[in-house]
Amino acid sequence: MLQCKGMALKMLTTLVVLLASLNAWGWQNDLAGLTLGLIYLALTLYLLGGRAGGFLATGVWGRYVWGLIITLGAVSIIVTGLFYLNFYSLASLAGVLIILPWFGSHKVTIQTPAETEAGGLENLWLRMSLGLTYLVLAALTLYLLSQAQTVEAIRTPWQVVPGLVFLLYGLTCACYLTLSLFGARHPAWPVPLYLLTFSLAGLVYPLGFGFDPLIHQASEKLLLASGTISPKPLYYVGQYSLVTTIAWLGRLSVAMVDTWLAPLLASLVLPTALWAITRRLKLARPWPLWLIALPLALTLPAFTYTTPQGLANLWALTTIILLATRFLGASLPVWLPWLGTLAALVAHPLTGLPMLGVTMLWWLIKERPGVLGLRHQLITRLVALATALAVPAAFMAMSWFKPGGPNLTWTHDFMGALGRLGQDMLAALPFLPRLIDLSDAVYLWGRPLTLILLILATVGWWRSKRHHPGLRFMALAFALSASSYLMLRLGASFPNLEPNEQGFYSLRLWELALLCLLPLAMVGAYELAQLIKTKLNSPLLWVAFGSLILTAGFYLTYPRVDIWHKNAAYNTTPADIEAVQLINKTAGEVPYVVLSNQAVAAAAVHEYGFSQYYQGHFYYPLPTGANPLYQVYLAVAEQGLPTREAVARAAQISDVPQVYLALNRYWANFDQLTATARKQADESWTVASGRLQVFRYDF
Repeated sequence: MLQCKGMALKMLTTLVVLLASLNAWGWQNDLAGLTLGLIYLALTLYLLGGRAGGFLATGVWGRYVWGLIITLGAVSIIVTGLFYLNFYSLASLAGVLIILPWFGSHKVTIQTPAETEAGGLENLWLRMSLGLTYLVLAALTLYLLSQAQTVEAIRTPWQVVPGLVFLLYGLTCACYLTLSLFGARHPAWPVPLYLLTFSLAGLVYPLGFGFDPLIHQASEKLLLASGTISPKPLYYVGQYSLVTTIAWLGRLSVAMVDTWLAPLLASLVLPTALWAITRRLKLARPWPLWLIALPLALTLPAFTYTTPQGLANLWALTTIILLATRFLGASLPVWLPWLGTLAALVAHPLTGLPMLGVTMLWWLIKERPGVLGLRHQLITRLVALATALAVPAAFMAMSWFKPGGPNLTWTHDFMGALGRLGQDMLAALPFLPRLIDLSDAVYLWGRPLTLILLILATVGWWRSKRHHPGLRFMALAFALSASSYLMLRLGASFPNLEPNEQGFYSLRLWELALLCLLPLAMVGAYELAQLIKTKLNSPLLWVAFGSLILTAGFYLTYPRVDIWHKNAAYNTTPADIEAVQLINKTAGEVPYVVLSNQAVAAAAVHEYGFSQYYQGHFYYPLPTGANPLYQVYLAVAEQGLPTREAVARAAQISDVPQVYLALNRYWANFDQLTATARKQADESWTVASGRLQVFRYDF
């Protein structure tokens, strides 16, 4: 009977994909596409969730979430492979979606008592009241965030978000923490809090949060429309394949899928995955739900918007949690961590390469100890060495085979690099602020966040020696990623990056290293809390303190402009789009290049994609280090030299007769720059009531 039901479900998914294909190529009905997409997900997640194993896929919730992880991971890996083999097409996407459910299982997993609510009937009504209040507060906070949406140029969302949001967020946290005191024990409870924390950027910035998402969305649109990207990128395709597949299946806009993919996926996956750790630690209430909220207090800004690096970090963190759970004795399929690792690799190799080594070490140490006989220890050490060297070696290979990419050279300025590292370490130390305004108090927690994580992980490592010795493997994973970070930070320089951006790549490895410590930090937080609880056992104080820390973490998760931190980047606005449309219309068929900041360049990519290249360079100055127009723009805008001689350099580099200069009003020395440019340029325009000035230089 079960086999018949399973076969019927798999055949139904095939029918749904065929109908979705007909809709995409013929009917083109958005509502039908969305409906078919949701039906396909419901069936496929159920089937593939059955392959996650009895422990992980406990109950309906766990089955669907782990089914989501397996489905998206498999789609990302397989479609990326099709792209590099030149088999990417809408027909191949349909084929992948048809085949996947046939690898699923209809086997029903057993509901275990660990997922049921605790506390008995005496707390039932209280839990229901608290739960309803918690959901209402979360929904109200999300509504207020959506009402703060803006199209103006801002450096931080906190410029437009009302202060009432912090009060509501704190109350939401208080309800969540109190719920766990009265027996709430289900991995779905943290999801609204995670979603609330990660949704701000998507709600406040309608055109996109930052520069990177708009660039990646343009690539995704190009891939979905044409079936290829030329030249083929060596990375990022894991995200592009996932976004385009979801957009095609549900007839959704690429921009919407891209905006919400990482926040929604992180909000569903992380609480469920972390729940698996708390179950194996066998913690009494309220600690399971409290510890699941710990990452929000430590901040996870990479999951607030979708980028290949953020998506790779999410796959990596999911894999790290799986490895930790396995070391704690959980039974899970051996292939599941490999799936997360490969998904991280195809999304971004900067994260995926170290994770490949970490997963291989886990397989050698935990799953196949002694499989290589006398050579096992030697092979294990060589894999550890290769893990530490993987990213530096990859950068060196890129320098040889793709000179226009992120080149690496080894520097002899070791003392200078050591000094910069020392400054980074000092910036993570606690301090005694002025305590004049609220941000001072927030940075009592925010400034030493890295140090706090290291202390918690150290305590967890020490305590695990007795109770959970296998968990100490996560310290090895941290050490290997940290070694890669130190190699790049102390010994490497990147000629294609500005001096203030030299730590751009190495910082990604440090972030990965810290993610490896999260399971140990959870153990450490629990052990320290038990120690403090012997002296301070007031639930009210614990809830109040936890709510304050989580609210501080919410503030610190996003860019800030306060006395301690000043974000310099502005978002892309309709004024930037109006400027690039004006330039495109004015230039007509005449070849031209534009000197502008990142926001205007992103608007050009948003409107026209990667349409024009001159002398091998994009016609807007993308700040990738390989585009010489960006250096010309910096000389013009930052050094106050919008003269004809300075701008002529862009015409010479690109071999074009026209150069446009776009200056935003918020740029430093705007009045001085525009006064000089107005005298030197052949023509000028005022855009969006003076928000931008555009100048044309003819050569």
